[in-house]
Amino acid sequence: MPGALAAMWRVLSTPVEIGDRRFPAPGLVAAAAVGATLLAVVALNRWGGLQDEHAYWLAARNLLDGASLYDPTAVPGTPYAYWYPPPFAQALVPVAAVLDAHAFSWAWTALLLACLWWLGGRSPLGALALIAFLPVAVELWFRNIHLVLAVLVAGGLLGRPWLFALGAAIKVSPGLGILYLAARGRWRDAVFAGLVGGALLAASLVLAPDRWREFVDVVLIGQGVSTGASILPVPFWVRAVAAVLLTLGAARLRPSLGEPLLVVAIVVSSPTLWVDAPAVLVAVIPVLLAHRTTESTTRQWEARIVASSGS
Repeated sequence: MPGALAAMWRVLSTPVEIGDRRFPAPGLVAAAAVGATLLAVVALNRWGGLQDEHAYWLAARNLLDGASLYDPTAVPGTPYAYWYPPPFAQALVPVAAVLDAHAFSWAWTALLLACLWWLGGRSPLGALALIAFLPVAVELWFRNIHLVLAVLVAGGLLGRPWLFALGAAIKVSPGLGILYLAARGRWRDAVFAGLVGGALLAASLVLAPDRWREFVDVVLIGQGVSTGASILPVPFWVRAVAAVLLTLGAARLRPSLGEPLLVVAIVVSSPTLWVDAPAVLVAVIPVLLAHRTTESTTRQWEARIVASSGS
């Protein structure tokens, strides 16, 4: 980064100290102001109606009622069509059994906001700043699954590798996290995550084998991963191969670089790459914050060692 840009970045990203008081970084405050404006626009215009989350509720209700989970006449963009593997709908069955569609919609909205709060460093200001990233604002507009996936991906990188398996059960692409762990030689974590994923798959197959046959026929063989399901005119298999190569390359880098690159690979390999899919990229924020904390702690210990050895 050129010197002028680096200096500007430091000014925008460094907290301001005035006397004994410490204020948030100007850049964070500015981004939060933009995010708050976008959130107000989204809430006033879209909340209260049913959006993408209604597809999840309908899928769970279909399971409860013994109806088909997938519509063979649906195409990408069909309102409330369900394109995810069966385990996601199965997990929502207890919720759909007690909440009606509108109550579920509000509960889902609250879940997305909670995800934002965590991804923003457990800070309301940080959460609002993330909304300034337009795919996040669009995600709140349509209320899809990407912020939940971002939490699962970040959690998988922050010491809970089994969360990659949960993400893969929803949208497949977070399963690249397991490949990343294996490529880095973290075999224990990779095997554990793989076993969790295998157990989820086995349980789902036992509970609903017919729904898995529908998934294969309608989604895998049908149009669920076609080029039409992406904002980019690139076939899914091309993006998937590119994502695998990115993942293997990420495993060869130090974690502070490789882990953000893995998040990029997960986005690239998303079967339905709509405009809100890049919202998963905000998973890098808690990961980078964790690396910064670790590096700061390491420097503090090194300074203490040097000071004690010199005394």
